[in-house]
Amino acid sequence: MENKITRHAGMFKPGQSGNPSGRPKSDKTIRDLAKIHTDDALKTLAEIVNNPKASDTARVQACNALLDRGWGKAPQYTENVNVGVDYLSYLDMLAKEATEEELKSVEVSNSVYEL
Repeated sequence: MENKITRHAGMFKPGQSGNPSGRPKSDKTIRDLAKIHTDDALKTLAEIVNNPKASDTARVQACNALLDRGWGKAPQYTENVNVGVDYLSYLDMLAKEATEEELKSVEVSNSVYEL
């Protein structure tokens, strides 16, 4: 029994590109037009950063935009930890540890008052 794919009118043949002429040139033109305004945009961001009347949110967003463009966005790191148990068991272990630590802190604080 052979698995044959039923092709309809909109499907491409194997090995045939869905966009044989490549990316449209208009995208590059729009990008080039936007780049013309880079200096003005950076000046506007700098004005917002230095404007004490601007809202804190606007100033922070302008700072982030300037820093991202000048230094690049900060890398996002993820940490994978394999503790040998499933997620819910791990959460239970953490909850028990927190409870034990809370009990110890209560015992310590009670003993301080007894003095």
